Amino acid sequence: MNVRPKHVLFIVALIAGICIHISTAFASSPEDTVVDFSKAYYMLDPEMENYLTEEGKVNDEDQRIVALYFEQIEKQALNQGYKPSYFQMSLSKVKTEVLSSDDEMAKIRITGIKKRSINPLYKIVGSLYSIVDEHKLDRVVTVVNEDGDWKIAPGTYELPR
Repeated sequence: MNVRPKHVLFIVALIAGICIHISTAFASSPEDTVVDFSKAYYMLDPEMENYLTEEGKVNDEDQRIVALYFEQIEKQALNQGYKPSYFQMSLSKVKTEVLSSDDEMAKIRITGIKKRSINPLYKIVGSLYSIVDEHKLDRVVTVVNEDGDWKIAPGTYELPR
């Protein structure tokens, strides 16, 4: 097999380009972080903690903020006679707008529709009988660059402190 130097150079450049493309495809943007956190927050997904800054994960008494939030939701649900899952909301028609951005911080406006997400059957039946309430989502979220990853800044969402 006779390999010419320009073929080798082409193959090396192609592999390098693919590697660069793959590495940038997995890098998170401020908008992606806001959307992913918002979906986890409204669906009461514990993974939301992964999107918080280190400072935003614990309060002054070293208590986990997300754990406190879930305790708060559970108490609220019990007081109203529901299970905590009653408060899960799915997001749809989500749009983001960058209001300001630099290398360290960004302000992102997120808009969309929140709908109660108890189970899929509720969505179907609720849509048929027009009993599913839609709530507008419109908020400005501050994200900060923490060690190369975009994270939600403390105080942006209604998390206990």
